[in-house]
Amino acid sequence: MRIWPFRKRRKPVEPVVERVTVDDLARMARRGELARAVVTPPPAPRASADRVRATVAQLPGRPLGSAGGTARRDAAPARQTAAAVLVLDDHQRVTVSGGGLIGRDPASAHPDGGYAHMIALEDPDKLLSRTHLEFGFGAEGSLWVLDTASANGVELRRPGFPATMVPPAQRTVVQPGDVVVFGGHTLRAEPRTALVGDAPLG
Repeated sequence: MRIWPFRKRRKPVEPVVERVTVDDLARMARRGELARAVVTPPPAPRASADRVRATVAQLPGRPLGSAGGTARRDAAPARQTAAAVLVLDDHQRVTVSGGGLIGRDPASAHPDGGYAHMIALEDPDKLLSRTHLEFGFGAEGSLWVLDTASANGVELRRPGFPATMVPPAQRTVVQPGDVVVFGGHTLRAEPRTALVGDAPLG
């Protein structure tokens, strides 16, 4: 029978907690015993809106103001509006920048107005209705025409395609080179761009 020698159990070592005060840290810092002293800077003051505007106004190009650094509140940027030159019967040219009516006497058919243009044409062959054709501009600036239920209809002639009748009360976009035939007259459109606030188109 083998007898194991008795071993005395060791008492666990308790850690020694050393209290370090602020004075101890200051003394250790003077002696160079600290690796580094970290100082947190105070937060930067928040810039005001006026200071931001003044800083940006000094940048190249002066995006917020004129040459003097002050913004012009009364100057609105110029914007473009759709316009076109209507060539009627290959000799009469009318510059338009809004919706309108063409016919024998469109003003009498629509006395209340509501249109930017009223174009009256002669009707020697008795083929033109009082309000034969309506025109206007789409959101993308394209010109369109519409047959206002005329007696003799509206025909569209596009190069490379057979002539077709424009459906009544339906907008049809007029492309460059198209010829619109209506009531013994023809119409072509030439695009033109103008700035709002410029001199009247003519």
